Amino acid sequence: MKDKFNKLKENLNSKLKETLTFINKKNKYSFMEVVALMIITSIFGMLLGGVLMYKKGSLNTGVKKELNEFFNTYTEVLNEYYEDIEGQKLLEAGVKGIISYLGDPYSVYMDKDTATAFNEKVNGEYVGIDTEIVQYQDGKIEFTKVGEDGPAYLAGIRVGDVLLKVDGVSITEKTLTEVSSLVKGEENTKVKLTILRNDEEKTYEVKRKKVDIQSVKGEVIDYNNSKVGLLTISIFASNTATQFEKELKALEKEEINSLIIDVRGNSGGYLSTVTDILSHFIKKGEVLYELKTKDKIEKIYDKTDEKRDYKIAVLVNGGSASASEVLATSLRETYKAYTVGTITFGKSKVQKTQDLSNGATIKFTFQEWLTPNGNNLGGKGMEPEYVVEYKASDTENEYDSQLKKALDLLTKDN
Repeated sequence: MKDKFNKLKENLNSKLKETLTFINKKNKYSFMEVVALMIITSIFGMLLGGVLMYKKGSLNTGVKKELNEFFNTYTEVLNEYYEDIEGQKLLEAGVKGIISYLGDPYSVYMDKDTATAFNEKVNGEYVGIDTEIVQYQDGKIEFTKVGEDGPAYLAGIRVGDVLLKVDGVSITEKTLTEVSSLVKGEENTKVKLTILRNDEEKTYEVKRKKVDIQSVKGEVIDYNNSKVGLLTISIFASNTATQFEKELKALEKEEINSLIIDVRGNSGGYLSTVTDILSHFIKKGEVLYELKTKDKIEKIYDKTDEKRDYKIAVLVNGGSASASEVLATSLRETYKAYTVGTITFGKSKVQKTQDLSNGATIKFTFQEWLTPNGNNLGGKGMEPEYVVEYKASDTENEYDSQLKKALDLLTKDN
């Protein structure tokens, strides 16, 4: 074993010398390319060392050979390709290739900008000025929402203001995405916004702050001599469970008799978030859902003393996916809640993320979730107990036939 390890060290040292020689020959090397090559050499050492430790002392020569081939291909292409190539971009392509090979639509490589937008969404917060803007066909950009007591509101920005400049730079020919990027920035930095209001230009200086994205909305509906609570969840972000608990307790102070949870169009989010939300309703020791990995299935039980016993209905549709389906099936099978709407999306796969040094993120599947009764909804979705189509006439008449059905079910005995 010691001889094999020494041989491996010699091989890695040789590779390192090859890399340094290669760098010296290529005078046009950028600093990032040098770092990239040093990192990939280090990775070989860690990976091969791991093979030695975890394979009961036997060196997996197949893995060693494949890694050597990857290293040799990387250096050969970088050195011999007829056009200049960025080493960092070549490494990114290698990572993308690994994810692409999986053939899984939920396993993806996200570049820095995409990863930033994704993280803001699932973390439920971003650094900015707490506003929403819209761009019209003529290019005009207008503030359609200004968060009460948010940075922009406190500085003087109001709904209806037309944005003209950001830090003195005209945004006339910029896209909405470009303007949003200009407005956002580092926490506690300032941005100057020039706006048009009542034909008068005004400039305000706004200090950027962390802004919570509201993902839960609560209201009380008086129906058939009952007070029915309605909680609408747009995404299961990391702060959604806290918002949900706050809104739920506010509704209960209004002495609601029953509850509707609306996850229509909710594409999912963190499994831990939906677990926290379910714990408010399901008895301790009851199954919330199951998790399936390569070699086992684990039942996830409620561990809290908290529970409810009033009637619940869950509204779903084809846009209800992943964590939304976990919520709906768990409340249906364990809590015996009503489910109303149309068949759900059918996403049973669970992903994890890994951040890369270049700001990008990879997301890949590592588990599948099953309902409390062990059903896999992947590719099928959940058909609600009460199938109600949302008609075009509903929108025209400001009517919600699915909500109406849920209200009828919850108050039918009154």
